[in-house]
Amino acid sequence: MSDLAWRLKHYVGWAVGAIGFILSLLAGFKLIDYYVADQNTKGLIASYYAFGLVTIVLIAAGWREYSTIRKERYANVTPYLHQASHALRNIESYLDLRQPAAGATANEHEQYVSHLRTMFREVLDQINLAFVSLTSTYCRTAIKLTYEREGQLYFYTLARDSGSEQKLRDRDRQRVRNNHDPMNRNRQFTRLFSADEDCWHFVSNDLTREPDFSTTSMTAYNPDYHLRVEPAGFFQRIRGNKWPLPYKSTMTCAIRQGTFDRADDVEQLVLGFLTIDSESRGVFVDRWDVQIAFAMADALFHPLRRFVIAQNNAAQAGVDFS
Repeated sequence: MSDLAWRLKHYVGWAVGAIGFILSLLAGFKLIDYYVADQNTKGLIASYYAFGLVTIVLIAAGWREYSTIRKERYANVTPYLHQASHALRNIESYLDLRQPAAGATANEHEQYVSHLRTMFREVLDQINLAFVSLTSTYCRTAIKLTYEREGQLYFYTLARDSGSEQKLRDRDRQRVRNNHDPMNRNRQFTRLFSADEDCWHFVSNDLTREPDFSTTSMTAYNPDYHLRVEPAGFFQRIRGNKWPLPYKSTMTCAIRQGTFDRADDVEQLVLGFLTIDSESRGVFVDRWDVQIAFAMADALFHPLRRFVIAQNNAAQAGVDFS
C-alpha cells in the first residue's frame, strides 16, 4: 500500500468514526423526550447538551492536533540527528587520519586538539537544532568532561553549541583556571558519576522547584549568589533571591561505558555528560527526549575517549590549555 493510500485510509477511518460518535450523541438526546415533558426544560437541557457536545469535540480535536504536532516534530528532527552522526563519523576519521606522529611539535598537537574541539561543536550544533525544533524554545547544548587536581575531581565544559560558545567562552575558561566546579558540589553530576547508580540521566522541567538541586554554575553566573542547599520556597522568593541561571529546564545524560553481555567484567567509565537546557519551563518529554539525548551521548563516548588521550598527549608535549 502506498503512503498516500495509507494516509487516506487512516483519515477516512477517523472521519467515519468521528461522524458516528457525533450522531450517536445526537440520537442519545432523544431519550430526554421519555423523561421530560416540559418544553422549557427541554430547551434548557438541549442548550446545555449542545454546549457540552461542542466542548467535548473541541477538546478532542485540540488534543488530537497537539499529539499530531508533537509526533511530527520528532519526525522533523531526523535530519539533524543524521547530521550529528555524520559529524561524529568525520571526527572518528580525523582521529585516524590526522593523529600527530611521534615527535610532533607542541603546535601540531595544539592544532590537532583545537580542530577536534571545533568538530565536537559542530555535533552539538546539530543536537541543539534538534531540541530547538522539538521544544520551540531557545536551547543550549554542551559536553562536560572531568579533570583532577590535587586528588579532587572537577568538571569543565569541553564544547558548547556555537551560539553559547561565543557568549560563554571566557567564563568557561575562567571557571577552569579557578577550579570553580568541583564534582562533589554538584549533586546531580555526582549521582550520575557514581558506580552504584542505575539511572544515568537527570531531567527537570522546572529547576526553580527542585528540592535537592545544587550546582556551582549558580555562583559562576552570579558570584553573589550563595550555593543553595535547601529547597526554593516562598520565603526565598520574597527575600529577592532571584534565580541566577539562564535556564530553568535541563536534561543531562552520562557519557559512559558500562558492562554488556560479552564484557561483564568491564570497568564502568564515565567520561562526562551531555547537557541540554532551555530558558523555559516544561519543555522536555522524559519518555522520548531522553532517548534522543542518550543516543547522542553513547555515540560520543569513543570519540571523546580518544580526544582525552590526544589532549593528554598535547599537554605532555607542552601545550597549555588553561
